[in-house]
Amino acid sequence: MSATHQPMQSLYDKLHSVGYAKKYIHSLLPDWWDDAIAETPAGFQQASLMLGRLFSVKPETLWSVDAQPALVTPEGRKFKQRADTQTHELDIACALALSAARLVLKTFKPEYQGGFHPDSAELRQRLLNGKQWIGFHNLLAYCLESGIPVIFLNHFPRKAKKMAGVSFEHGERPVIVLTQNKPHGYLLFDLAHELGHVTLGHTKNGAWVIDAKIDADAEDEEEQAANRFARELLTGSSDWNIVPAGRLYAQQLTDVAIRIGTERHIDPLHIALNYGYTLKSHWPVATNAVKLIAKDRPTDQQILVQALLDALDLDSTQEDDLAALKLLMGEADD
Repeated sequence: MSATHQPMQSLYDKLHSVGYAKKYIHSLLPDWWDDAIAETPAGFQQASLMLGRLFSVKPETLWSVDAQPALVTPEGRKFKQRADTQTHELDIACALALSAARLVLKTFKPEYQGGFHPDSAELRQRLLNGKQWIGFHNLLAYCLESGIPVIFLNHFPRKAKKMAGVSFEHGERPVIVLTQNKPHGYLLFDLAHELGHVTLGHTKNGAWVIDAKIDADAEDEEEQAANRFARELLTGSSDWNIVPAGRLYAQQLTDVAIRIGTERHIDPLHIALNYGYTLKSHWPVATNAVKLIAKDRPTDQQILVQALLDALDLDSTQEDDLAALKLLMGEADD
């Protein structure tokens, strides 16, 4: 193949122009991949289709020589973003969220229980049945059993910005994608918040709710509603303040969180983090209390990844799809 005619390189160049470096592209391609695939017209179109699906780029913009490459980005995006985040900066993260959703929904076993979403108080009573409190594992199980895939996305191109969470519908089924990589406690509220968007109908009619940051002080009406849903679901109250104000040490906060959690049926991890959020200068105390409470537990991310894989029909899942999905949920690379 001459230096002046390298069909596969033209595809790499197009993908690079929308944010995918060659090393990142190769990280998600199957082991059998050979750039020689693109050397014939039919192979070039096949490569364009495969790359388009894997990276959520419109394939016709890859195989058409004069076309500018275009990410598949939904028209109904609603960005709930930080002041320092431009809308277009989250396009890659949204594209990868869509790619992961497509891979998951090919063989996702639970049927969607559409048409019935109880309010937060009703759902709280349902999930508390026989349990001390609603923990991440419990809420995750409810989502998956209801037919709502919850996907952990952690493998991004180096320069790509990521959102905290996104909820949307694909094939008339809600999907939730989370990216928080702190090991314990944080994903519980993020999941409850995104479930709030789904339950309250914010993802209907093709809308994507993209939370650059899940912000307790958000002024946006939908964000306030999703926050209220999450608080009431997890605590039974719309009040942020769960523990008394005042200086506590990590072990004291741990003891208080477990005591209040047992009395009021609230996950102690949520209580400890709530303390840190309410008293901003006490985050180190909250962080250390979380470590004490969660000692020797698997991380929330490990729980999420394994639960999602358990919800797939692995016998029907193509090996290449499974490998790509695992990488998207794994450690970030260039």
